[in-house]
Amino acid sequence: MEMQVQDRTLWKIKSLSREVLGGAGSENYRQKLVFDLLNAVKANDQNRFLWVLLRAINAHSKDNPKARELSSVLMEVFPSSESDFEKVAYSVILGIMAGGES
Repeated sequence: MEMQVQDRTLWKIKSLSREVLGGAGSENYRQKLVFDLLNAVKANDQNRFLWVLLRAINAHSKDNPKARELSSVLMEVFPSSESDFEKVAYSVILGIMAGGES
Protein backbone atom coordinates (compact mmCIF):
# COMPACT_ATOMS: atom_id res chain seq x y z
CA MET A 1 0.00 0.00 0.00
CA GLU A 2 1.35 3.38 -1.04
CA MET A 3 1.56 6.06 1.63
CA GLN A 4 0.40 9.57 0.68
CA VAL A 5 1.96 12.72 2.05
CA GLN A 6 -0.46 14.55 4.32
CA ASP A 7 -1.37 18.21 3.71
CA ARG A 8 -0.02 19.26 7.11
CA THR A 9 3.32 17.65 6.23
CA LEU A 10 3.41 19.64 2.98
CA TRP A 11 2.70 22.86 4.92
CA LYS A 12 5.47 22.00 7.36
CA ILE A 13 7.90 21.36 4.50
CA LYS A 14 6.96 24.67 2.88
CA SER A 15 7.31 26.59 6.14
CA LEU A 16 10.65 24.99 7.06
CA SER A 17 12.00 25.52 3.52
CA ARG A 18 11.11 29.20 3.77
CA GLU A 19 12.84 29.53 7.13
CA VAL A 20 15.92 27.51 6.18
CA LEU A 21 16.56 28.51 2.55
CA GLY A 22 14.28 31.49 1.87
CA GLY A 23 17.02 33.91 2.90
CA ALA A 24 20.05 31.82 1.96
CA GLY A 25 22.67 33.43 -0.24
CA SER A 26 21.92 36.11 -2.79
CA GLU A 27 18.75 36.48 -4.85
CA ASN A 28 20.68 35.09 -7.83
CA TYR A 29 21.74 32.05 -5.78
CA ARG A 30 18.12 31.34 -4.77
CA GLN A 31 16.93 31.75 -8.37
CA LYS A 32 19.56 29.24 -9.56
CA LEU A 33 18.62 26.88 -6.74
CA VAL A 34 14.93 27.06 -7.69
CA PHE A 35 15.80 26.57 -11.37
CA ASP A 36 17.89 23.46 -10.56
CA LEU A 37 15.12 22.05 -8.36
CA LEU A 38 12.46 22.69 -11.03
CA ASN A 39 14.59 20.87 -13.61
CA ALA A 40 14.80 17.85 -11.29
CA VAL A 41 11.00 17.91 -10.86
CA LYS A 42 10.47 18.16 -14.62
CA ALA A 43 12.70 15.11 -15.12
CA ASN A 44 11.02 13.32 -12.18
CA ASP A 45 14.52 12.81 -10.78
CA GLN A 46 14.13 12.46 -6.99
CA ASN A 47 17.82 11.68 -6.50
CA ARG A 48 18.90 14.87 -8.28
CA PHE A 49 16.28 16.93 -6.39
CA LEU A 50 17.50 15.65 -3.02
CA TRP A 51 21.16 16.08 -3.98
CA VAL A 52 20.63 19.74 -4.95
CA LEU A 53 18.45 20.44 -1.91
CA LEU A 54 20.67 18.75 0.67
CA ARG A 55 23.76 20.43 -0.80
CA ALA A 56 22.05 23.81 -0.36
CA ILE A 57 20.99 23.02 3.21
CA ASN A 58 24.50 21.86 4.08
CA ALA A 59 26.11 24.94 2.55
CA HIS A 60 23.86 27.55 4.16
CA SER A 61 22.08 26.21 7.17
CA LYS A 62 23.76 23.12 8.55
CA ASP A 63 23.94 24.53 12.11
CA ASN A 64 20.32 25.72 12.02
CA PRO A 65 17.98 23.49 14.10
CA LYS A 66 15.24 24.14 11.51
CA ALA A 67 17.55 22.66 8.84
CA ARG A 68 17.82 19.46 10.86
CA GLU A 69 14.02 19.44 11.27
CA LEU A 70 13.54 19.93 7.51
CA SER A 71 16.00 17.14 6.77
CA SER A 72 14.16 14.87 9.19
CA VAL A 73 10.77 15.57 7.58
CA LEU A 74 12.24 15.00 4.11
CA MET A 75 13.68 11.69 5.27
CA GLU A 76 10.13 10.59 6.17
CA VAL A 77 8.63 11.42 2.75
CA PHE A 78 11.36 10.19 0.37
CA PRO A 79 11.34 8.09 -1.70
CA SER A 80 7.89 9.09 -2.89
CA SER A 81 5.45 8.19 -5.62
CA GLU A 82 5.63 10.49 -8.65
CA SER A 83 2.59 12.53 -7.56
CA ASP A 84 3.81 12.85 -3.97
CA PHE A 85 7.27 13.82 -5.22
CA GLU A 86 5.74 16.73 -7.14
CA LYS A 87 3.74 17.87 -4.11
CA VAL A 88 6.78 17.74 -1.81
CA ALA A 89 9.06 19.34 -4.39
CA TYR A 90 6.69 22.22 -5.10
CA SER A 91 6.25 22.78 -1.35
CA VAL A 92 10.03 23.12 -1.00
CA ILE A 93 10.31 25.40 -4.03
CA LEU A 94 7.41 27.62 -2.94
CA GLY A 95 8.96 27.90 0.51
CA ILE A 96 12.27 29.05 -0.97
CA MET A 97 10.51 31.51 -3.27
CA ALA A 98 8.47 32.93 -0.36
CA GLY A 99 11.67 34.21 1.22
CA GLY A 100 12.96 34.20 4.75
CA GLU A 101 10.29 36.29 6.40
CA SER A 102 7.97 34.44 8.76
